[in-house]
Amino acid sequence: GLLILFDWCAWVPNTPCTMRLPPPSDKDAVTMEMIMASLPDVGQSCVQMAITWHLGRAQPDAIPLGQYTQEHFTESLALELIETFRVKLKDIENQILDQNAGLDLQYLVLLPSRVENSITI
Repeated sequence: GLLILFDWCAWVPNTPCTMRLPPPSDKDAVTMEMIMASLPDVGQSCVQMAITWHLGRAQPDAIPLGQYTQEHFTESLALELIETFRVKLKDIENQILDQNAGLDLQYLVLLPSRVENSITI
């Protein structure tokens, strides 16, 4: 899953799920009232937050990048390449953790252990 989805989309003005007014034809004439009238109302905002919370949660059956549930490759070269890939992912993970050490707000989004080995969001 995309674990940062809720962090980004829960602030509805970042990614409004709908706009209630058409885009302005004159950007110089835009007022704060027009912007507020365009943004989703409270109900729409709550729906957006609920959807993004569900979509952005870690899935219990998620398989991390570099891990495979089926054995498609049995040749020694392919297995070596998979192991090399896993070692590189571990190195990347350690680099990110080292860079985050001591930070109050750590960047964990692209930790390989948190990236799914899939095309899901």
